[in-house]
Amino acid sequence: MNGIDNSITVIRSEKLSKTGMVSHFFSTRKGGVSSGVFSSLNFGSQHGEALNMVRDIDLLRGEVGCKTSRFVIPKQTHSDVVAVVGVDNLDNCFDSTDGLITNLPNVFVCVKTADCVPILLFDPVSRVVAAVHSGWRGTVQNIVGKSIALMEKAFGCSSSDIIAAIGPCIGKMNYEVGREVVEAMSLVLDNPSESITARHGKNEKFCLDLVQANVQLLCQAGVNLDNIDYFSFCTFSEPELFYSARRDGSKTGRMLSGIMIQ
Repeated sequence: MNGIDNSITVIRSEKLSKTGMVSHFFSTRKGGVSSGVFSSLNFGSQHGEALNMVRDIDLLRGEVGCKTSRFVIPKQTHSDVVAVVGVDNLDNCFDSTDGLITNLPNVFVCVKTADCVPILLFDPVSRVVAAVHSGWRGTVQNIVGKSIALMEKAFGCSSSDIIAAIGPCIGKMNYEVGREVVEAMSLVLDNPSESITARHGKNEKFCLDLVQANVQLLCQAGVNLDNIDYFSFCTFSEPELFYSARRDGSKTGRMLSGIMIQ
């Protein structure tokens, strides 16, 4: 194992940061204690990496300045299941769950990704946060819309108040999908052509823009476009910064994204 590298690099949303009311992060692979294909800041606990993940979370606590905060991380399965985190279930495993919501301070709700879309949500009026994992399966199930609906139901949030940050994921030109995915997307998106284009020279192959698909779903849920932040990174094409399951296969690391009410 390599020596511990404290020079962690995380990415933050300007729109979320400007509120001054939350701590948040989208991790990269820079810094940390893992080695080999998992080098270096890996939050995947499989393949013998569980202990390294614990160490990396400790390093992350220092980077975000929240050394006593709880990190709640679900066991994701590309589902549309969203759970509310409260004082009574902080120690739950949250099996088969791909979105977490809380109004508890000092608790990071988190999701892991390695090409899929991490989405962080914050309602500054109701003081509620959410972390959502949305790959193509989560997107066609509109998990981000369902997360907002649960925020409204459980805490009285208004979608027009919500600030959303879409973290680094695989870019459109590197994300080839088949017609079955296109047909599923067409059922949930009002304007699927904004996110899907045919791949020239390849029959029945298309490029899917997961960022724009989720921007559209956020707007369909009532979030103001001006309240949505996203980045131009591509996890597939930037191996020095990100893990990518499509580029590297199933045995690769995971980034972590999280948000907490201060």
